Amino acid sequence: MTRFACTLVLLALAACRGRAAGSGAGGRDLVVARVMADPVGVADERGEWIEIANRGAMAADLRDWSLRSGNDAGYVVRRSLVVAPGASVRLARAASVPGEPHPALVYSGITLANGADWLVLRDPEGRTRDSLAWSFTPRGVAIEHGTASAAANASGETAPPSERTTAPPATGRELVVRVLDVGQGDAILIQNGGSTVLVDGGPERRVLARWLDRLGVRDTLDAVILTHAHVDHFGGLPELFRTRRALAIRYVWWNGDPAPALAYSHLPDSVEARARRGETILRDTDDPCGDGRAICDLVLRGGARLHIMRPRPGSAGENDRSVALKLVGPDSASFTMWLAGDAEREELRWFLGTADYDRAPGMRADVLKADHHGSCDGVTSAYLDAVRPSYVVASLAARNDYGHMHSQAKAMYSRHRVPWYRTDQNGTITIRSPGTVGGGYTVSVERGTTDMSGPSDRRSRQPDCAGM
Repeated sequence: MTRFACTLVLLALAACRGRAAGSGAGGRDLVVARVMADPVGVADERGEWIEIANRGAMAADLRDWSLRSGNDAGYVVRRSLVVAPGASVRLARAASVPGEPHPALVYSGITLANGADWLVLRDPEGRTRDSLAWSFTPRGVAIEHGTASAAANASGETAPPSERTTAPPATGRELVVRVLDVGQGDAILIQNGGSTVLVDGGPERRVLARWLDRLGVRDTLDAVILTHAHVDHFGGLPELFRTRRALAIRYVWWNGDPAPALAYSHLPDSVEARARRGETILRDTDDPCGDGRAICDLVLRGGARLHIMRPRPGSAGENDRSVALKLVGPDSASFTMWLAGDAEREELRWFLGTADYDRAPGMRADVLKADHHGSCDGVTSAYLDAVRPSYVVASLAARNDYGHMHSQAKAMYSRHRVPWYRTDQNGTITIRSPGTVGGGYTVSVERGTTDMSGPSDRRSRQPDCAGM
């Protein structure tokens, strides 16, 4: 049956049920639109409700989709519930509440907290398709998707990040990963059990400085990892060594390649001075453990683990000298993430071939950090088959000279049924995993939805992307 025919049947007869309807192209556009967590006039067990919206162009069936909140048992939709394009359905804890519309379905197994809580929507295959998190609940007011305001103030600057973005880990085991909105570059902050790791620093020192202040990074960084020596990844890092910050940095990793722009930044001088004083251990990513092994493990105090993998040797291009990283949560079955800087096709083939990273440590991950800011030369079908992510997260500027995100890359993500978030349209992307067995993970953004396009997006004409 064609997609068009299936859509007609869904609309007319609601007959395209189960996994095919729920997890197809239309299902990828289902979002948690609104949540009533603290109703007034009735008890929570009668007045709580969840609204699921379809923001796509195809109808989608919620049959076999699931909802999970905090550490609740969760709820699985066991009957056909079709959401038409542009429409929404309400799921509620009670069948009837005076003054409220009748819900399409009554759920159980979920109790929404009036304080901090989160809600995640998963497809029949168990992949997280959308989530909503909140740190407080206004009484009688629905929490809406994207309420972390994206509005610009009078000066044209983006509104300050919400508490949802800046809140520290709630427990000693919770893992928090923030793909920071730093413009055309990468900066990713990882926190777990009191350990803090920074992967790249974005293009500008002042931008990174604002994020360090907002997130309260004041004392110690367990590790700083520069994936490769391009200014959009190291430009902000000199801020870490400013005297006023008094930051202790235990480890620094980079590939040691001669890079004039890096030398001009005086970053190597700062790192090497600390290394000579015994304050920082400097490691070359070509020998990440300093003992000849290709893979070095950095264990964070909350139980998360970061695999640091040797980059492709001898490449003429710095992008293909990007170090690969795999982040594994305290509960490895709940969350993993693959990050490989700006690695392009040559290095992607090396990961899967000579390096054999698909076997050890394994490239399968829940979230993939888009290589090269969503460029078409940073993704292949074989790469996506190896990682099999549920989400892609891309870091880039809305106005950029490269055409990122490239149309071919977005088309490939779509063919593999992988939704994406992007910092230029969604702001900082925050991933949280409680670190408990079966705790899963949530992805929240400051604004917008999945699969958005930006003003600079275009089709690339570079040879590597021909035929995509």
